[in-house]
Amino acid sequence: MKNILMMFFLLAVVTGSLLSQQSPVMKLGEKKNALKDFNVLQNTVEEQNPVLNRLEKPVQLKKRKTITSYFGAGYSFMIFTNSFMSAAFPVLDTRNGSFLTNINLFFGFSIAKAVTLEISPSILFTSNNKQVNYYFPNRYSTGSGSYLYGHTYTNGIIALPIAFNVRFFPLYKQKGFARLFFVGGGVGAAWVREENDLYFNDNPNSIVVSGSQEYIPGLSTSQWTPLFRALTGFTGTGGQFGFGGEVSYNFLPLKQTSTEPFATRFAKDMNSVDLTLRFYFSL
Repeated sequence: MKNILMMFFLLAVVTGSLLSQQSPVMKLGEKKNALKDFNVLQNTVEEQNPVLNRLEKPVQLKKRKTITSYFGAGYSFMIFTNSFMSAAFPVLDTRNGSFLTNINLFFGFSIAKAVTLEISPSILFTSNNKQVNYYFPNRYSTGSGSYLYGHTYTNGIIALPIAFNVRFFPLYKQKGFARLFFVGGGVGAAWVREENDLYFNDNPNSIVVSGSQEYIPGLSTSQWTPLFRALTGFTGTGGQFGFGGEVSYNFLPLKQTSTEPFATRFAKDMNSVDLTLRFYFSL
């Protein structure tokens, strides 16, 4: 009996020992199977929810290159420096109350922190009844006669300049009003047309009441001319709406001749000093 009990005891010990050795292996296998099942489940969830998958990935922000652009309009007081041009087209004709009107539009954008580039079309026009006297050394032929002098009864001009301007802000790092100061220049072209009503005679100073003279209305001439300018001034504060002022000097050479009764033909240029008030909107 004791031998039988001893055999059962030994058998129980050996069986327990074998089971204890297999248990860690079984537990490790169960953990591997559980981890595998979790990975499969996670992949399934990511496939079914692409938004969640994208949210888990780090987001890379693209740097946007901002360009400040603006547009607006301006009004210029234009003073011709040539005597023929200023006599025929003064900035203000006090006798008739007519102005030399110069309206300009512009669109520009920043190409650097301290540099802007813009395109600016303009329209210049005026009309008055000032008498301007023109002398023709070789006599002016009207077809029915020839005369030494032409006297304008009305003067009219229209010009359509277009220019590309560059502005540089040398004090842009300053925090005060000085940062708005700029210098610059521009190039372009202008179409100029002049139309006059004239009396022709041999009197150097006036329209004669009697004698040999001829009246011809609506004589006109036109031409293209290059445009160069230098400018300086102050721009606005950089808000959505602003205003500024500038002074510019415009170089416009003309095709000069003394055979046609027009200021734009007798003058060698229509250079001018412009005082401009500008209003602009930022985009």
